[in-house]
Amino acid sequence: MLGEPSGLTIKKWLYDNSAFDVGAAWSLSDITEALHLHSDFLFHSWFEDNPNLAFYYGIGVRTILDSNAKLGVRIPFGLNYVFENIPFDAFDAFVEAVPIVDIAPDTRLAGNGAIGLRFYL
Repeated sequence: MLGEPSGLTIKKWLYDNSAFDVGAAWSLSDITEALHLHSDFLFHSWFEDNPNLAFYYGIGVRTILDSNAKLGVRIPFGLNYVFENIPFDAFDAFVEAVPIVDIAPDTRLAGNGAIGLRFYL
């Protein structure tokens, strides 16, 4: 995934409309670099006129691991395109925006955004 932060992400489908994703990414936007880890439970709503395209939304957690560690709740939403009939059919393309409410060590609003390819387990 490319954005803030940038890194790797994978997805595990549970049913046709739900999945878990996890991500490990590195942020370079702050004065101090930081490792971001997140996991989300995602719901997908497929478009009738394009069955490979879905709007998704969900809820998850995010932690930032650096000298000032943070824990927050993620509310991701975005678009997801599942590729078919190609040699590597175990991934999708996505674009997402993610409002975040940090809950520790203090409460504040934050956000992430990314585009990328998400690989399936």
